[in-house]
Amino acid sequence: MNIRSVLIAVALMLGANCAAAQGFKIGYVDRTRVLNESAPAKQAMAALLKEFSSRETQIKELQKKISAAQAQLEKEQNTMPPSEQTAKAQTIQTMMRQSDRMALSYKQDFEVRRNEERAKLVAHANIVIKAVAETGKFDLILQEATYNSRRIDITDQVIKNMARPPGTKPK
Repeated sequence: MNIRSVLIAVALMLGANCAAAQGFKIGYVDRTRVLNESAPAKQAMAALLKEFSSRETQIKELQKKISAAQAQLEKEQNTMPPSEQTAKAQTIQTMMRQSDRMALSYKQDFEVRRNEERAKLVAHANIVIKAVAETGKFDLILQEATYNSRRIDITDQVIKNMARPPGTKPK
C-alpha cells in the first residue's frame, strides 16, 4: 500500500467522523435494480422486444426451413442422384449462412437499441435520484458500494418515483 492510498483512507475516515458529528445523511441506490425493476425499464424492454419480434420470427422461420430441408435430404438421400444431393446440400449451407448473418445482425442491432434505451433510463434515473435526494435532504447518494446498510438504501423510493412523470415531485 503506498502513502497516497493511506492518506486518502485517513482523509475519508476523518471526513466520515466529522460528517457523523454534524448529522451527515447518506443514501445508497442500487442502479442495477433501478435499471431492471423500474416501470420505465420494463416498458422499454417490452417495446424493444416488440420492435424486434418480426426479425426474430423471420430467423425462426428460416431455421425451420433449414431443418425441414435437412430432414428431406436425409430421407431422400438414397434415391437422389449425387449431383442433386450436392446441390441441395449447398442450398442448405447457403440458408444456414443467411440464418447466421440474420441472427448476428439481430443481436447487434438489439444491443445498440438496448444501450440507447439504457442511456435514456440512466439519465431519467439520475434526475429522479437527485430529486429524491433533495426532497429527503440527503448530503450524499452513492450508486456503487462494497457494502451498504438497508437503513440507507433508497432504491425502492427511486424505483417507485421512476414511474412518475418527469418533472413531478418525488414522494
